[in-house]
Amino acid sequence: MIRAKALGIIFIILIGGSLYASPDEMNNPDSIDSKVSIEELFPESKTKSRELVPWRLGVFGATSLGIAGYAFSRMDDWWGESTGEPHIKHTDWKGDNLAQTDEISHFFLSYKITQTGTHFARWTGLSDKASRFIGAGMALTIMTWVEYPVDTYNPYQGFGYTDMIANAIGISLATTRDIWPEYMHYFDFRFSFKYNQEMPSELIAQTTAENDAYIYWLTVNPVDKFPIHAALGYSSNHLAEDREVEREVYIGFGTSLAEIAGMINPKYRKKLDLWNAYELSINFRID
Repeated sequence: MIRAKALGIIFIILIGGSLYASPDEMNNPDSIDSKVSIEELFPESKTKSRELVPWRLGVFGATSLGIAGYAFSRMDDWWGESTGEPHIKHTDWKGDNLAQTDEISHFFLSYKITQTGTHFARWTGLSDKASRFIGAGMALTIMTWVEYPVDTYNPYQGFGYTDMIANAIGISLATTRDIWPEYMHYFDFRFSFKYNQEMPSELIAQTTAENDAYIYWLTVNPVDKFPIHAALGYSSNHLAEDREVEREVYIGFGTSLAEIAGMINPKYRKKLDLWNAYELSINFRID
């Protein structure tokens, strides 16, 4: 019951957020049509003339600086002190006992940061190309900073080149999906938490148990108006007596806030696409 109420509250908040972040079309009744073409559903696939809105640009800039300042202030708590000699972590792919969940988390964060930066840069009135450049630039700057200098000078970490490859793939996929949404909106990447698992106490997982709480999902929905998609998930656990990592693979069927809202009006689905980070699914483990 509590979980259902929480999901309902989140749904209302995100609907309100979409009204705030994309008010021009959502508040215009003439722009809403129950029969929407793919070009209308994804207008960003075509060049649009916009005007820069100074107050929106100010909000975007202040919010970005605020988040960056907060992340900088928590750097030592999240990643540890960077007080050692610079070095490369050659054991990152197989030797970190995380079964590649670290690389997947880098990919996911890069993907979502790019999406978020692109969306809100476009909201300020910037062109599609400029918005994509800003979104990709924000993700590249933040995720590179995590590797250098933070991890590079951390005695217990080191520069992870596999993490940087994962970052680049996440940024590239998010940007490509934004350029050609009419061809690539059928898939997305999301996360969920396992039930009865130690939940992360911080934005960044601090222990293997907190890291194991995440399931990362690839979702596929080839039918525009159908609100249910197929999903393939990946996670890990350290339940063995020797604490060695074990891979977990899941399959399931799920939905999202955007897909539910799309049943009300197709345009809502695109408006809420950015907020589709959490996967709502019925799933089971297959490995």
